Amino acid sequence: MFGLNGKDVRHHFLGVYGKVVQIRELVEVIDQVFDSFHKVSHISRTILPKKASAKKLDRLR
Repeated sequence: MFGLNGKDVRHHFLGVYGKVVQIRELVEVIDQVFDSFHKVSHISRTILPKKASAKKLDRLR
């Protein structure tokens, strides 16, 4: 069996805490990227005219 001392346990949990912080930061960045895509998509929908559907084009003929 292996022995645990306070220094090893603290080092382990500091390492785990560091990884959790990195993952949290990564999730925040990914969230910002998706928010940016959503904003650009919304802006492009309001700027660009809507395409006529195939049914409307057939009615016009």
